[in-house]
Amino acid sequence: MPNRIFPFQKTYNLRELGGYPTEMGRQLRWHKLLRAGYLSELTKDEQNFLTDYGLRYCVDLRSDYERQNWPDPAVDSWHNYHWPLYPGDGSGERQYHQLPAAIQGVGLAQMYQAVVLDQHCQRVFQAFFQLLLTNDQPEKVVLFHCSAGKDRTGILAILFLFVLKVPLAVITRDYLLTNLMYQQNSDLRGLRNSADAQLEQINLTPADQATIAAVEKALLSVYGSWNQFRQQVLKLTPADYQHLIELYTEPQTRRS
Repeated sequence: MPNRIFPFQKTYNLRELGGYPTEMGRQLRWHKLLRAGYLSELTKDEQNFLTDYGLRYCVDLRSDYERQNWPDPAVDSWHNYHWPLYPGDGSGERQYHQLPAAIQGVGLAQMYQAVVLDQHCQRVFQAFFQLLLTNDQPEKVVLFHCSAGKDRTGILAILFLFVLKVPLAVITRDYLLTNLMYQQNSDLRGLRNSADAQLEQINLTPADQATIAAVEKALLSVYGSWNQFRQQVLKLTPADYQHLIELYTEPQTRRS
């Protein structure tokens, strides 16, 4: 079984999503999907390791400023995509204020709810899931990342895990692994963004499990079910969804 956490020298919060159980009696495949923080300080040996591991698609969710100051490495065999998740177009904030007061999150949870309801952000989600369907070769890997590997990356990971019917307790456990990464890594250069103090503060705010429940409550309030979210927002047909399950899950044969 591969390691879940990659102990690289300066690359923050790089880890596997494989092995997690689903409510369908299956588990996520290893060597298919990685999440991470900034990649600009990957050593050559680490780049080669990731290439050998199967990395072929690299999705950068950061702003233009972050990307220019902490660029991803240029690796010939990696296909790079720059899909900034922030800022949204304001539609998510408007949707947030239309949610029932009882499920409106506060602080980080409010931000997450606004992001998942934002039309610009939803177009990024659509593109990401279409890329996942493109990655149809065995043990070829999609990596998605932001600066801290916590919020933008965390939101996308939460959506992926919910869509693949990973239990809430497991999604929470994966999300909170970020806090362990914070505790073990004191070099936070790539998390700081002097051009955007608010983004810097968000990057450095510890992950909170309440945000996951807030995401689910908001999406179920607006769309009624995960099935409707998949079809209306992610634009996944039933055939697409079945293909996604086949590509990213396997029979559950070992513990995660």
